[in-house]
Amino acid sequence: MAGYRHQRKRINVKFEEPHPYAGFEAVLRGKDLAGFLDLQGIGEVDKSSLGEQLREMSRSLISWNLEDEDTGDPVPVTPEAVMGQDQHLMIALATAWMDGLVGAIKGPLETSSTDGQPSLEASLPMEPLSESLAS
Repeated sequence: MAGYRHQRKRINVKFEEPHPYAGFEAVLRGKDLAGFLDLQGIGEVDKSSLGEQLREMSRSLISWNLEDEDTGDPVPVTPEAVMGQDQHLMIALATAWMDGLVGAIKGPLETSSTDGQPSLEASLPMEPLSESLAS
């Protein structure tokens, strides 16, 4: 059997109109399962606080198109730079990243899946029995 090498998913965040941060884009690293569970507050260590989620998001940031509001220079991609940004923008980014992590782990279900039988509930008749069968 051939081996499988899994590459950790990257989370691409792009805010589009009418979002207040339309035009802002960032790429962040996905997490392993233990890290994800910790961020959700259900792992071995409770890291579910907003502060910890923001710190972990800042460490997972790969790139972004954020520019300094005064100079127009690119803002560095560092945890220190993240902590120096507008709280609302960073919370929006962290929320989108967390949503992406959930999607990366759960993944969408295909509507055309044929890997199973129809559910039993879907095949049960819902009409009342005729009087001759009910007795």
